[in-house]
Amino acid sequence: MHPTLLVSLSSVCARTLDDAAGFIEQCQHRDLPVSILVAPRVEGWRLKRDRSTQQWLQHCVTQGHCLVLNGFDASVQGRRTEFATLPAHEARLRLRGALRLMGDAGFELDLFAPPRWRMSAGTLAVLPELGFRGGASTKRIYNFGTGGFIRTRNLSVGEGYGTASWWRSSITQAARRGAARGNTIRLSISARSLATTGAQRDFFHAIDAATGYGADLHTYRSILHRRGA
Repeated sequence: MHPTLLVSLSSVCARTLDDAAGFIEQCQHRDLPVSILVAPRVEGWRLKRDRSTQQWLQHCVTQGHCLVLNGFDASVQGRRTEFATLPAHEARLRLRGALRLMGDAGFELDLFAPPRWRMSAGTLAVLPELGFRGGASTKRIYNFGTGGFIRTRNLSVGEGYGTASWWRSSITQAARRGAARGNTIRLSISARSLATTGAQRDFFHAIDAATGYGADLHTYRSILHRRGA
């Protein structure tokens, strides 16, 4: 059985746009599709006021990459994350607000991954009623069309997870082991971490560890079509 690889990039905003664009360009050279996690607000930044980032995201979509809603305000909040503990009614309000703001910026999104992939039961429950086709948490990819899911752990660099060299090495080793077993490998990196010395290089080592075993390349959108979860 062939392994499957999904690569995602988070924390995209004006401050990280140059690093994010450089990362996507390298992925383009490798014919590697990327799921780009985007929120309408990140700290003081607002997507609907940032035409440059809007145009870049639209260009990414035309290149075959995928946009995934990453919350209402994906600002770093210490150990807390935006959708980790929300009950259904609060999650519904924040998701509706996020969809409205993304629409104002010209994007209609139907995939969701919460900041740091931590999703409460209440958030999961309301996603289908708001028109989402799929969602992803720390250990699962959900297909709301079929009601099924793919059990697969996310391996992250940055955004509340490790960035040290030993952590990056462990990510590469985990990707290699998973690919050798024919598993679905999920690798994610924060755009904030791309400037960290060695982080981008080691992240591509993890990608190479999976593709070296002939991994099929997918986004969070395309894997729903292929697998039906």
